[in-house]
Amino acid sequence: MGMVVLDSVIEAIVYILQRIKQADKIKIIKLIYLADKYHLAKYGRTVTGDDYYAMWLGPVGSAVKDVLSLDDIVLSSENIDRVKSVIEKVNDHTFKSKVDGKFSFCALSETDLEALDHVINIFGAMSSRELVEYTHRYPEWSRYEGLFKGNLTKRERIDEKELLSRIEDDLLLRDIPNEHIKETKEFLEGMF
Repeated sequence: MGMVVLDSVIEAIVYILQRIKQADKIKIIKLIYLADKYHLAKYGRTVTGDDYYAMWLGPVGSAVKDVLSLDDIVLSSENIDRVKSVIEKVNDHTFKSKVDGKFSFCALSETDLEALDHVINIFGAMSSRELVEYTHRYPEWSRYEGLFKGNLTKRERIDEKELLSRIEDDLLLRDIPNEHIKETKEFLEGMF
């Protein structure tokens, strides 16, 4: 995992926790996924640069999951110490920020913060269960639902372009015109 991804993931988690005080792992993972999805649709890149997988509880950013799990197989001891210096584990599943409002978000741009604010304003009051149900509606997860229910897979890679999907009554992307998302998709396809 690159330092830029790690820095932006840690800062995105801290930013969310400063805004909503505390949250469980699932809620944080879902809010960052939604912020990445929104930022990609609007600006052509994700907030975190994370790799996404469809898992039983929905789309999951692998670096976000590793940071919140303090995964010592993936994270160095220095990076685990770094995470512990800014994020407090309240119990097995709940986290809160250890830093005050003066924290400097160096890895996040203005548009990254805008995307996080957008998601927090729309989804911040939802429970983890509501967020799981909402994110399961997106095709990047729902296309694998049968495999999960049949216990045929634990995770499936989500291509970045798949994050540009929309759903009916899309609270997240309702203000972004279809034409803009189509252009973003064409831009991403031209890069590869």
